[in-house]
Amino acid sequence: MANKVAALRNHPRAQEVIDLMARSTALRAEKSHEEALKCIEEAVSIDPRFFPVLVEKGIILFELARYEESIECFDLFLKNISNSQVRELRESCLRHALANYDRILAENKENVEVLLKRGDILQRLHRYEDAVYTYNLALEIYVNNIVNVLNKRGNSLLRLDNPEFALESYNRALELAPKNASLLFNRANVLQQLANMNEAIESYSQALVYKPDLAEARMEQSHCRLAMGNYQRGFQEYESRWETSQMKHAKLISSAPLWLGKENLAGKTILLWAEQGFGDTIQFLRYVPLVAQIAGLTILRVPTVLHSLAQTLNCPVSIITFADALPVHDFNCPLMSLPLAFGTTLKSIPADIPYLSARSDQIEKWRNELGPRTRPRIGLVWAGRRREPVNITRDLALEVVRPLTCLDFEIISLQKEIPDQDKRVLESMRITRLGEKLSDFGDAAALIENLDMVISADTVVAHLAGALGKPVWIMLRHSGEWRWLMERNDSPWYPTARIFRQKTPGDWAGVIKDIVQQLQVSMVNSKHVDPSFGTLCQVNDTETLSEVSMRPAAFLASRAV
Repeated sequence: MANKVAALRNHPRAQEVIDLMARSTALRAEKSHEEALKCIEEAVSIDPRFFPVLVEKGIILFELARYEESIECFDLFLKNISNSQVRELRESCLRHALANYDRILAENKENVEVLLKRGDILQRLHRYEDAVYTYNLALEIYVNNIVNVLNKRGNSLLRLDNPEFALESYNRALELAPKNASLLFNRANVLQQLANMNEAIESYSQALVYKPDLAEARMEQSHCRLAMGNYQRGFQEYESRWETSQMKHAKLISSAPLWLGKENLAGKTILLWAEQGFGDTIQFLRYVPLVAQIAGLTILRVPTVLHSLAQTLNCPVSIITFADALPVHDFNCPLMSLPLAFGTTLKSIPADIPYLSARSDQIEKWRNELGPRTRPRIGLVWAGRRREPVNITRDLALEVVRPLTCLDFEIISLQKEIPDQDKRVLESMRITRLGEKLSDFGDAAALIENLDMVISADTVVAHLAGALGKPVWIMLRHSGEWRWLMERNDSPWYPTARIFRQKTPGDWAGVIKDIVQQLQVSMVNSKHVDPSFGTLCQVNDTETLSEVSMRPAAFLASRAV
């Protein structure tokens, strides 16, 4: 939020926006909601990227019982800023909208339009089973737009991690509308989740025939190729992300040309900038030293919470944050375009780890916080950031990981945000909660350096542990993710990573079972398992699990029991 406020201060009409917000709030307090709405809409028109105005607009619309519009305001805010109070406002608005539709349906249960709106609200509440039931009710009634209902039902089934049934729903809709680009796109998404990459690419191509400007289809084709290891074409096609609705507004506005590896950077200043999630940024920071070797001056722009961590890069680089004004530069390049600029292939991934580190004083701070080591220490992350849309197929329910806490290890929660549904469960589990105390990623790195290994869902912490050279076991959903490739339990991006994949969609219990079995091996006769190589070996009293994992394989074999 602070960065957005700082950005507003630089806006030429900043004071006007602030005055309109204040007037809108006062009018709302006087129950003059229509006048308040006019004020806040004027403020939005002045600076639509100043997201706090969306909260005020959402509240006004909520109090006017215009729930759908209110939800859209909160959704847009939460897409850019994580805030628990706004999430609660959104949830309240969704519940009111649902209650309103239920009242209407109580009088006329065959109101298809309301049934569809009810299904949409249930999707946003993550109540996908109820949404599927509601769409099925609509399908039992004659509807003119049956294709739309089948599409919505398919979307809900996909979110339930039920890709086979989702595919059936999309295919049924395509029988009625074979040239529907959205349906072809959604069908391709399912095929991608089922790891049928070539079929998915073909379905995306069909969607592009009927809607050539569907940039999302080209971007998803790149994901398929990247997952198959075709980095040359995959990263070329990945440039299409800047034409998608999700990313086109995130592109840095710079008068300097884009650098993709062709121009000579000697004596030139290049601005590298973070573009997407924290994990994406950490993964591709490995390219910054390569740029610094060939550029006159390298400037790196990252979110504030990554600033201290980025300062540990071992190369000459000037680091700024999103709150800073853009310095003069000759070229610019988003971090995730650097693999294309350097012609990266599977064999040429820069994987010289660690490429990030932690400050010694911060490491000492966490060493004192943790106290004497009595057992091996494992950092745990089971869910990602609570930003809409929440990726429920990526996250685990905390209850599922309970078996880990029954082993003779000290489990340290690195979870910065605890999902609401897990808060009560967490109180009943033998887990030390430290993630909520972390100030930024430099602080997180220092805590991780005090641990023996990290077990994480596919989140930023997995990338951080890998970048630090810490043994990290990654719990990955069945559909995977392009950067972890296909059918591999290792990663060319992070040599100390080991991947535990779901064998079937939604089967987190099987993943935890596999991890528990591997950890149990380490407990036999006070011996520990090497997290990177899986080799059973004796551990000296002064040796940590992570130190073991760094031994050469031959030495590990000589110590094997």
